[in-house]
Amino acid sequence: MNINRKKPLKQYKYLTTLTMLFITVFVICDTTAYRMVEVYGKELPLSGFIIPIIFAIGDITAETYGYRITMKMLLNGIICQCVFGILITFFLWIAPSPPNNLLNQAYDLTFKHVLRVNLTSCFSVTCGMLANAFLISKLKVYMQGKRFWVRTIISCGFSELVLCTVAYLILFSGLRDFWDVIRIIYSVWVYKMVFSLFSTPLTSLIAKLLKRSENSDVYDIAISYNPFRKFDDSLVEFEERGDRKILEDTWSNNIKSNFFYFIGRKAKNEVMC
Repeated sequence: MNINRKKPLKQYKYLTTLTMLFITVFVICDTTAYRMVEVYGKELPLSGFIIPIIFAIGDITAETYGYRITMKMLLNGIICQCVFGILITFFLWIAPSPPNNLLNQAYDLTFKHVLRVNLTSCFSVTCGMLANAFLISKLKVYMQGKRFWVRTIISCGFSELVLCTVAYLILFSGLRDFWDVIRIIYSVWVYKMVFSLFSTPLTSLIAKLLKRSENSDVYDIAISYNPFRKFDDSLVEFEERGDRKILEDTWSNNIKSNFFYFIGRKAKNEVMC
């Protein structure tokens, strides 16, 4: 069993693709934040129906590559999203629309609040993804890497509630009635939970195939979950089937806590060296 990650990030075959997909969906959510859709007589923001894809990608990344890489992917997404909002606002400002061009005026109106959406995403998605990655990481260790479908539903339920509450309170503050915002939060959260339930089999399958293809199954043991602190490299990554069998036998003998203590101390000692 390897305590420290053996291969640099550039050797992962699909990590760059996942990061690009994550950022793409992130930007799509920003541009559809104020686009309302009618569902059973209720008006709901279109972005609320798209953003569960971000959390599905986050679940797969945290399960395969670990908490540290998931946070780096989140940081890249936030930076790209902020650059998108700042640049599009700047270029629309320095290039005013012709007065008789109604199409351009509608375009300007569409991106009128893009900086507000950027600010909202910085807070809400960061809070939601932090909670999601933390729960996936901790529950993976606690559940011995099993029952991914349970872990993803639990983490999604809590983290999506955090995201919806933070996002829509900021996004619609002063634009809609308070109880109308609460109704939007509840309705979108219910949809996201339904989406999570139906998408979990596909998410689990992708995570399983990705771990096999990447030969990566990271357990975040003895790492710091502080997002403002430099991430540790103290990870448990299985390289051979025998390594995982040894760990499962250890767990089955009801000495899980002693094993975690031993691994944590060993990892810290190797990092210090």
